[in-house]
Amino acid sequence: MAFTRTASGMAEKWRFHQVPTVWVEGPTDLFFYPPISTGIPCRFEAFHGCENARALICALKENDYPYLVVLDGDYSVLERKRSPHRRVVVLPRYSFENFLWEPAAINTACLRHARCGDQKDLVVNEMEKIVRTLNKELLPAIILDVAARKMDTAPDVLPDRVEPLLKNATSTEFDGARLKALVKRAKTEVDKKFARDSATRVRSFLQERCISHLIAGHLLFGLLRRTFVQAANKERGSKSVTADDALLQMLSDAVWKSCRVGDHKWLKRNFRSKLRKLTLHFP
Repeated sequence: MAFTRTASGMAEKWRFHQVPTVWVEGPTDLFFYPPISTGIPCRFEAFHGCENARALICALKENDYPYLVVLDGDYSVLERKRSPHRRVVVLPRYSFENFLWEPAAINTACLRHARCGDQKDLVVNEMEKIVRTLNKELLPAIILDVAARKMDTAPDVLPDRVEPLLKNATSTEFDGARLKALVKRAKTEVDKKFARDSATRVRSFLQERCISHLIAGHLLFGLLRRTFVQAANKERGSKSVTADDALLQMLSDAVWKSCRVGDHKWLKRNFRSKLRKLTLHFP
């Protein structure tokens, strides 16, 4: 089955399984989606990259194959677009990490991890403070990052990790000087027309939605990880080493147990409905 390693061959892999395949963006997505498939036979696999995603969607359009593809919203959440196929789910937030940014649910998980029996705030105030800071300090860089994605050759604006934007190795506070330098450089590289258009679209989006839905998920998760670990360690009175995989699993379980409205309700209902229909194609 070596052919299944190619982009086009991946679309044929459903033939080798007795249950529906759900294709997701990457390995870390595998922590987030299984909790909402409970009771429906299926398997999950990461497609790794845009080329493979295009091949999977193209095969859906041409052959109507019985598998499901889940795509990150990325910055397309700023636009109202139809899904390219009825078996493609496009997230209404940048990525699955943005679905984890739910203060009440994360606070419950943090209390449990910190072995605290009291019901008190360990992370809610800090998470709300971070959102205010994102709106105040990071928004100009996000707007330029959105604009850069529209260019044929996109200049780098925001980094892959949040650490280079922060004051120090433990802080969740942004380094103002670094951000100003980043924005100043990006303004010289990003097309001004795209920048103006992006500013309009982003601000329109934020009239109804939260900046935590729009910011790149890997940046948001970096802030969430620091907030969670620091709060739990402080409450425990000792350090606890928490691997990213373990934290993702913990946060995913917490969010799906408590978030039953809005985007979470839509995603769960949409996902399960499409998955149930797929099971009719299998014995």
